[in-house]
Amino acid sequence: MSVAPENWDGVEGTIGLLLRLRALGIMDETFLTHVEKTPHEHFVAPEHARFASQPFPLPLPCGQLAHSPDTTIRMLDAARLHAKNTVLEIGTGGGYQTALLARMTKKVHSIDRYRMLITRAKDKLARLQLTNVTFDQADGLKLGENGALYDRIICDMSFDSMPRFLLDSLASGGIIITAIGPDQGEQMVVRLMKIGSRFEREDLFPVRFAPLEPGLAKAL
Repeated sequence: MSVAPENWDGVEGTIGLLLRLRALGIMDETFLTHVEKTPHEHFVAPEHARFASQPFPLPLPCGQLAHSPDTTIRMLDAARLHAKNTVLEIGTGGGYQTALLARMTKKVHSIDRYRMLITRAKDKLARLQLTNVTFDQADGLKLGENGALYDRIICDMSFDSMPRFLLDSLASGGIIITAIGPDQGEQMVVRLMKIGSRFEREDLFPVRFAPLEPGLAKAL
């Protein structure tokens, strides 16, 4: 695990993050500008801010974890985002990915099973004056009831097999980015493109994500 140096500041952390992204082949200047304008330290607890740009997860309320910014940004890069896209985000989490999506796309609908996380993220995006996001406390395993279709679906949790139920919420030619694999082992982040009634799958990079939990959190 990397440890932030004693003289760390937000600018140095962001520079380090941008250098790592370039080393991974993420070179689009517009994309990187959005990253630079959205410091990860704004989305984690103050006591963890000095570690926010490091390549490891950090704790969130409700017993959740924020993925490292590296992982989040690699997933968004893989989604081939466009300014005209409408996006469904399954797992609001700390709101960092939500903010990046809001900067890069036309409209974002973000859902989470924890109301506390939604309220927290909504406040942070309001402070950044990002107004093209709607939030709902919702079960990510029960989509499609409102008939909405999305150009992109980003899910920060994992499935043990292909999440075919998401097809009903994805527009033709749309892309899903999520992780597939066993709950207690290594999974693979995949890009799933909808072609007719089937998915075309491309494996991207290994991760260890928590599985998508059913239902709504009642207490938080």
